Amino acid sequence: MKRMKIFAWAILIVAGLSACTDWLTVQPKTEVSKDDMFKSSGGFRDALIGVYTLMRENNYAPDGNLVTGMVEYIANLWYSESNTESGDFAAHNYRGDAVERANGELFLQQYKAITNLNQMLAYVENGVLTNREYALYKGEALGLRAYLHFDLIRLYGPMPTNVQEGRRYLPYETMVSLENYTYSTYNEYMGTLIADLDSAEVLLARVDPIITTSNSVLNAANEYRQNRMNYYAVLAEKARVYLWMGNRAEALRYARLVKNAALEGITPQFTLGPTSALGPVGGSGSNDFVFFNEQIFAAYIEDFNDSQMASASNSYQYQNNYWIEELFPVVNGETDIRLYQWYSSTWNASAGMYKRSTRKYSGLRSTETTNASPSRGVPLIRLAEMYLIIAECAPLDEANEVYRELLNSRNAPVTTLTETNREEVLTTEYMKEFYAEGQMFYVYKRRGTEQMRWSSHTCGESDYVVPLPRRETSIEDSY
Repeated sequence: MKRMKIFAWAILIVAGLSACTDWLTVQPKTEVSKDDMFKSSGGFRDALIGVYTLMRENNYAPDGNLVTGMVEYIANLWYSESNTESGDFAAHNYRGDAVERANGELFLQQYKAITNLNQMLAYVENGVLTNREYALYKGEALGLRAYLHFDLIRLYGPMPTNVQEGRRYLPYETMVSLENYTYSTYNEYMGTLIADLDSAEVLLARVDPIITTSNSVLNAANEYRQNRMNYYAVLAEKARVYLWMGNRAEALRYARLVKNAALEGITPQFTLGPTSALGPVGGSGSNDFVFFNEQIFAAYIEDFNDSQMASASNSYQYQNNYWIEELFPVVNGETDIRLYQWYSSTWNASAGMYKRSTRKYSGLRSTETTNASPSRGVPLIRLAEMYLIIAECAPLDEANEVYRELLNSRNAPVTTLTETNREEVLTTEYMKEFYAEGQMFYVYKRRGTEQMRWSSHTCGESDYVVPLPRRETSIEDSY
């Protein structure tokens, strides 16, 4: 039976848990046993904070592999040249040195965060927590565990339209063990993932303040539920997961629940970014390029590396200006506000073209006056995604109504959706909406897209199923 070695670092991590809190990145210099740590509710709170910290410092940072790094390079979203490291990403040369390094780091950090969650969950039944704390902390932990596992399976797992029955793809870790982890079949893996989300939904429905209190009030009180795995984040993740699995009815149901979330049934909890949210470079628009009001779940960033995507001149990631302007055409003198999420074009001599770099995360710079703002986050789930799920799964009348509402908020031209054009139109809309947010590769994979936009080759199973890092496999049990 195929078992997970996790480069032997699963054992190293577990060994470390018995000695100190390095694994939490909360108080790395303080020696404390895990038994002592979970003797108070503060220990559980710190454990959760530690997982969020790991996420924001690694795969879910602005330049992380699951945001603008590896997962977007393999979606051909950033300019690259053949015979270069970035060219290996674009060509899906998964055994190229740069890709192998990124792949190994991504895999390591994802399972490291999961192991930490499982350590906390192993203690959550010890009777220390109040009923409210128990429901809140356990609900968040289960939701996070599902979220992290889902990003793994949609990267390393099969195309959802080509699942091989009986094949074991990845382990779904639910406990801390010194033994190797057993790989799961796709159905086993997804069944456990849905079970985690179901439990998280039930637990958080009882206690999450985001259900009864506005985000503005919670944020003012330093309870930034939008930055955490809250009740609506669980529902939104379920919409995302069910869409991946092809269960359009459940995907639609959960997307509607999030879209229609309102306090006392009246005041919307999440709203689409207004057309006034952005403006031309140097203009009077705000710097809320991440549409904070739409964020359902986000990775809060405390210390942003200003050299990473902070300005057009410093950015190492860019795209051909011609292609970006083609993606966001000016129609009847009206500009899609998402074009303002890009710096003005600049000449790149080495590439021999005008380039554009994203400024989506420029509001996180240390020079910004909004440093203390909760909007300093990388959006991991946004309201716009729920709109697009509804537009994809609902009857056409509802789909067009929701799609029109979304595009009106972007000051963008609207195409009437039909059963013939719906998939093509919405695929392009996903790219416009979630560029630099790490989602496009999964859209292509879910739909089995043979020709990625701006790609020079036809894609198939070998392109969409990213192989496990070489050091995780052996000749006998490799992918």
